[in-house]
Order: sequence, then C-alpha cells, then structure tokens
Amino acid sequence: MERVTATFDEETLAKIKRVAGPRGVSSFLNEAARDRLARLELRGLLDELDAKHGKAPEAIRVEIARDARRIFRAR
Repeated sequence: MERVTATFDEETLAKIKRVAGPRGVSSFLNEAARDRLARLELRGLLDELDAKHGKAPEAIRVEIARDARRIFRAR
C-alpha cells in the first residue's frame, strides 16, 4: 500500500466519515476508486464495441440505461 494525500470539501468528507466511520475512510475511498475505474474500463470497452459494430438502436439504449439505473441504485 502507498499513502497519498487527498483534499476534499468539508461537506463531502463529513458524508464519507458518516458512511465509512473515521477508521474506514481509506477503505471507503479505495473501494470508491476501484468502482470508478471499473466503470471507466467498461465504458471504454463499450465505446470499442460501438466503434466496431455501430451503436445499438435508441430503444435498446433507453432500456439498458433504465436497467443500469435500477441495478446500480440497489447497492
């Protein structure tokens, strides 16, 4: 593990501490970073598929977006 310094606005840090507890801040931030990196990687893969095969029809994209909102809100 490597130690880094990060700066957060007071409101955001207070919310993180409330959710993670003062001793869980590092774990919370590490998990949040992993989640964000995974989403970026997935977005890149989807962009590659769109470039190779063309974008899905609008109706399919709307359905996928609806399902994604439902799935990711459940966390």
